[in-house]
Amino acid sequence: MLSTKECAFLIDLYDRYSELSDSRDYNRRPLLHYYTVREVDSESASRVYGVSLRCKKKIEVDLRSPELFVESFFVACLLSGDSHIAHADNERREHGRWVPNHTPQRDYTGLVYLNDNFTGGELVFPDRDVVIIPKPGLLVAFPSNHKFVHAVRKVLSGKRYSLLVWFTVNAAKAMQV
Repeated sequence: MLSTKECAFLIDLYDRYSELSDSRDYNRRPLLHYYTVREVDSESASRVYGVSLRCKKKIEVDLRSPELFVESFFVACLLSGDSHIAHADNERREHGRWVPNHTPQRDYTGLVYLNDNFTGGELVFPDRDVVIIPKPGLLVAFPSNHKFVHAVRKVLSGKRYSLLVWFTVNAAKAMQV
């Protein structure tokens, strides 16, 4: 999905601006949001938004989804020891049932790997017995619901960079660019 040059650009963007972000992941690592980049580097923000639109088109075609709108996106970095537990992106388990979580507007998830000079950090779909090995530029896309519960295995060494993009079918929930 992305060239080596585009991946390097996003990694550099994260390394330059992530500490300006108030957003954090479950490991308390900074998440570099579009709006943070836009405040300090509007040209780079436009480039990242363009990448998210390319992901959108690819997902619409490959997953035969309805028309999608970008809901949000982040550039993220996991360090050695970091992981993400099994979860769905728009639902949570409550009293044995799946219910909407704090982001019910997310209909599709896109994940683009930006590097592979780390160990561990594989994307796992435990209910489907699928493990995806990160490769720079690879886009992995799936519905955001409980049918696609996923986790990230512990990063054993190095830094794992990725671009996370969420899409909605509701234009009113799209991010404002």
